Amino acid sequence: MLVLIKNPLFFQIFAAAGALSAVLGACIAGRVYRDRDGRRYSPLNHFISELGEIGISRLAWVFNLGLILCGLCLLPACLSLGLILPGVWSRLGLAAGVIATLSISAVGIFPMNRMTAHTRAANSYFRMGLVMVVFFTLAILLQPSESQRLSRWLALAGLPAILAYASFLIYSRVGVDPSRNPLDPSEFIRPRFWALAAVEWSIFVTTIPWLLMIAAGL
Repeated sequence: MLVLIKNPLFFQIFAAAGALSAVLGACIAGRVYRDRDGRRYSPLNHFISELGEIGISRLAWVFNLGLILCGLCLLPACLSLGLILPGVWSRLGLAAGVIATLSISAVGIFPMNRMTAHTRAANSYFRMGLVMVVFFTLAILLQPSESQRLSRWLALAGLPAILAYASFLIYSRVGVDPSRNPLDPSEFIRPRFWALAAVEWSIFVTTIPWLLMIAAGL
């Protein structure tokens, strides 16, 4: 089993499956989405999780299922990458990745209708997702020459994702009234451009290419 998990093809299959699950779920649910005011979905002023809000999003179940499958696919992918790459940083990335991927599935299990559980799951993902990308980026950058598995240039692929996660975590702390839940859109008047929602989407559009570039590089 360990030999199978350490096979690069194992990572490539599960990373691609996880990315595809998330992208398809978001695209399908977003296609027919209308918010409480009848507006179409826009990444510029809607949070990702609003696609899974039961009673508002017509195909919430598609989005939530996509997240659950995404987490379940990326879990073995993280295990694989953590064993393929040499060194302690990769093992730390593996540990953070397990928590991050389980948190992705938890976001799908607990949609925005269950805001307390949803917020905990989402915050767990944002924090551990950042830690995961940082550790795997360090693992790629600091590979010993005698056991190198990936081009060290691929460490650069992690920088946009690191910036996206860090920006979201910082902005959600300092850019929002602390008495409000920054992940609950019902507590705000929706602007034409919502910086926090757009930054959250930047996590999505940087993490998936990061995974796929690693898969292509193995």
